[in-house]
Amino acid sequence: ATGEEQWKFEAEAEISAGASFSGDRVIFGTGDESLICLDAAGKKLWQFKVPGGPVLATAAVANGLTFVAGCDSNLHIIDVKDGKEIAAVDIGGQTGATPAVRDDIVYVGTQNSQFLAIDLKKREVVWAFEPETRKQPFNSSAAATDKYVVVGCQNKRVYCLDRKTGKEVWEFVTEGRVDGSPVVVGERVYVGSQDGNLYVIDLNKGTEIQRLKLDDGITGSPAVSNGCLVIGTIKGTIYCFGEK
Repeated sequence: ATGEEQWKFEAEAEISAGASFSGDRVIFGTGDESLICLDAAGKKLWQFKVPGGPVLATAAVANGLTFVAGCDSNLHIIDVKDGKEIAAVDIGGQTGATPAVRDDIVYVGTQNSQFLAIDLKKREVVWAFEPETRKQPFNSSAAATDKYVVVGCQNKRVYCLDRKTGKEVWEFVTEGRVDGSPVVVGERVYVGSQDGNLYVIDLNKGTEIQRLKLDDGITGSPAVSNGCLVIGTIKGTIYCFGEK
C-alpha cells in the first residue's frame, strides 16, 4: 500500500457519515438525503433517497442488505445489489446513530431517548428500552455480544441490556455525554466520554476497572487491533494504548 489516490467521487452535498463496505462496494450517506453505493472503481451504482433530511449515520451492512435511519423516523432496509428498498420500519424518532446488527436483529437508538431492537425477518420492533430518568438522545452505536448490548447515552451513562429482552443489566455513570460507541474486548468494555476519560468497565458487573484521563473530551469510538487501543479527543490528539 502506498497511500496514492486511486479514484475520487464528488457527491452533491457534504459527507458527514462514515463509509461501509459490502464486498467491493462502498456505501455512504450524504447531506442531500441520499445513500450512495459505488463500485471498486468509484463509479456510482445506485442512489437511494432517505426522506426528511441529511444522512448523518453510517449505514450498517449484513447479509447483502444495508440499513440506514435518519430524519424520517424509519429504519430503511435496502438491497445492496440494486439499491431497492425491501422494507421501512417505524422507529418512532429521528436518529443520527449507526445501527448495529447481530443475528438478524438491528439495534439502534433515537433522539427520543429510546434504544430499539428490530427483527429483520419480522420487520418489526421487538423491544424498546428507555431510561427511567434523565431522558436524553442515544447517539452512540451499540456493541452487541452473545448476551448483551452495550450503548452510550447523552445522559452521561453507559447501559448494558439483555440482548434478547432489552432489560437493563447495569448502568455506568460518567461525568459527560457518551456519544462514542463502546468496544467490547473479552470481558471488558472500553468507552470514552466527553468528560475526557477513557473508561474500562467490567462487562458482566458494570463496575469500573480503570479510567484514563486524556487531554479533552471524547466523542469518537475506540479502535482495537493487535493488542493496541487507539482513540482520539476533541482537541485533535490521537492516543495509542498497549504493551510497550
